[in-house]
Amino acid sequence: MKNRSDVEIMASMLRSASKKWEYKTTIMNTAALSHSQLVRYLAIAVQKGLVEYSEITGLYKTTEEGLRYLEKYMQLLRLLPAIPELPDIIDDETKELANSEDKALEQENDPVRITS
Repeated sequence: MKNRSDVEIMASMLRSASKKWEYKTTIMNTAALSHSQLVRYLAIAVQKGLVEYSEITGLYKTTEEGLRYLEKYMQLLRLLPAIPELPDIIDDETKELANSEDKALEQENDPVRITS
C-alpha cells in the first residue's frame, strides 16, 4: 500500500463513519489505520467538528461538516488529473538522462566527426 497523505487518511476515516455510528475498531479496520493513527486523527476530527463522539455509547459518527469535507475531497479527486507513481517518473527520467549521456559520448568519440 502506498503512503497516504493526511487528507486521504482523514477522508478514509470520515467515510468509514459516515452512514451510522461506529466503534473505534470498526473505523480503524475500515479505514486501514493503525491504532496510533486512529487515535491521532480521531482527536483532530472531533476537535475540528468533523466527527461527533457519543460519551454514552462510545461511538463515533461523521458530522455534516465532515460530510462536506468528503464532498470537497471527492471534487478534488475528480478535478485533478491522475498523477503517475513517482518511481516510474524517476525511472523514465533516469533512462532519458542515460540515453542523452550515451549520445553525447558517442558524438565525442565519433572518429568521422569533423570539428572546426
